[in-house]
Amino acid sequence: MPKSQGLVLYYNASTPQEAAKARLVFIRMGLRIKLISTEELGQAVGSFAGLEVPPPPAADPVSIEESILVFSGLPGRALDQTLAALRKAGIPRSVYKAVLTPGNASWSFYQLYQELCKERQAIEDGNSPD
Repeated sequence: MPKSQGLVLYYNASTPQEAAKARLVFIRMGLRIKLISTEELGQAVGSFAGLEVPPPPAADPVSIEESILVFSGLPGRALDQTLAALRKAGIPRSVYKAVLTPGNASWSFYQLYQELCKERQAIEDGNSPD
């Protein structure tokens, strides 16, 4: 696959093996990878993609138990191909995934995680997420 300008922000709370599989997919797909540390979870998601966004309100440092992938700059087809490659590589569907948008760029990684949890719960409950 040709090199893209896409970026994936990757917070991995899982195993080193899962991280290695995911990173291999990202490299094959021509995506830049930005690994997010636990210490960075309070920073604005968009800031990692080079966007000038206001910093989120300060909050106590938190830890997230699940892995999160945030995609930026991928056209629809490239995103679909990347998601299919992740499934084929054995990355669990339970990993939280999001696309960087103007609406979530100023959220902290933790705020994004909370929204993803709400959406997942709404879907599991048979409701449409807001």
